[in-house]
Amino acid sequence: HEVLLLGGDESASHEYLFGDPRYIVTDAQGRIYVADQEFMNIRVYDDSGRYIRTLGERGRGPMEFQSFDGLAINQEQELIALDRTNRRITRFSTEGQLLSTHPRQRWARADIRPFRDGYLFLSHQTSEPGDIDFLFRVYGSGFEQPTVAFGSTDQIADPYNIIETTELDAEPSSFIFTEGGLLYAPSLYEGKLYLYTEAGGQWTLTSTIDGLVEKRAYTEVDKPAIYENADLVIFYARTMKGARVHNTSLGLFRLQDDQIVHFTNVEFGRQRYFGTEVFDRDGQLVGYGAIEKIPLTAQGIAKLFLDIVWKDELDRFYVIDRMDQPVIRVVELEIRPTDMTLD
Repeated sequence: HEVLLLGGDESASHEYLFGDPRYIVTDAQGRIYVADQEFMNIRVYDDSGRYIRTLGERGRGPMEFQSFDGLAINQEQELIALDRTNRRITRFSTEGQLLSTHPRQRWARADIRPFRDGYLFLSHQTSEPGDIDFLFRVYGSGFEQPTVAFGSTDQIADPYNIIETTELDAEPSSFIFTEGGLLYAPSLYEGKLYLYTEAGGQWTLTSTIDGLVEKRAYTEVDKPAIYENADLVIFYARTMKGARVHNTSLGLFRLQDDQIVHFTNVEFGRQRYFGTEVFDRDGQLVGYGAIEKIPLTAQGIAKLFLDIVWKDELDRFYVIDRMDQPVIRVVELEIRPTDMTLD
């Protein structure tokens, strides 16, 4: 159920209206930080939704941004923002004091998490068919060259299939740390989560966890029908590819009781379901809940305008709703017994 709504009153002052919110994080005091790509700033709210301050603005100078392509908060309660356009990473306090900037050469967005004394990035860069890259990189606190890289993209996707490689997304909630290692969910969801474990400083893909799906993640469509029948269109090297997407991962989270929650958009028959898979700490699927049914169009397309981008320490989820004027919904998830069937 919903516990807080930000941006729902169009008559409110501009501090409470969003243009294109991309990332959300919360700090130890429950303050909410929203990075908005349209206004190119980060707005701060308290845990009740009251506006506090704005951090940064558009530009190329100190504490200025041209794009938001990753946002994190570290153990010292410092914010980390990745800006692809300015080709840099900015580290700053929760009050907006610039602490350091670091050049960033890789042209890719990233899901950034604090990790030991540094950071772990989910960020791949494959531009041509056949390209293979690593999904994960470990950086020190200075963001120099990565100390470890792992998760070869060809273990998850066909390197010659531009649809699959493009959708190895670096969304804000694509992976979690578990007791056993690191669990990753690709955007195109084939019903498998990928578990990486570490031994002797080396990370390897050791197993997969099965979820609840009926179909393959997508069906490729022919070029003449792309715009009518595809909900995913990719342009590269003067070529256009289209796909009708059946199953997507919307966010992977670990609860305080170590249960794993995986939000999905999955097609069963002629119906798309926005729902939640629940796994126990051992990776066994123990439940599924359908939150909303999404009817398919005659072309087999269904749109869901929700991005689940963050979970706080109280197990509250932060959802960007783009159906109309963008709003941010803070919700709590009620997990009840289920037989894992869909009606």
